[in-house]
Amino acid sequence: MKIVDEREAWIHTHFFVDSALVTLQEQRIISMHVEPELRQMGIQYGLRYEKPANPEQSLIVLECIPFERTREAIKDLINETIKDFPSRSATPPRNVVTNITVEEAESAQP
Repeated sequence: MKIVDEREAWIHTHFFVDSALVTLQEQRIISMHVEPELRQMGIQYGLRYEKPANPEQSLIVLECIPFERTREAIKDLINETIKDFPSRSATPPRNVVTNITVEEAESAQP
């Protein structure tokens, strides 16, 4: 998983990730790794997780808009934390059937 886009929205910073789902366990891991670092940077606001309009992405929301250098450090920290998480697609894989052969059935009549 990785961050594919970031946007400032009113008083938040949105980090869009390339996965349709960030599980609760992954959310806890991200929060455990990132939020103490935010405190070290002097940021008292945390993270929350949302589902944007695009079904193929998830959203990690930082509850503030830090300066650009700090925002890049936070983005790098999040990317480092989520790099080994799997990306999940919103559309389930389809089973594709190919090479169907129909054989004539033997007659069951005596």
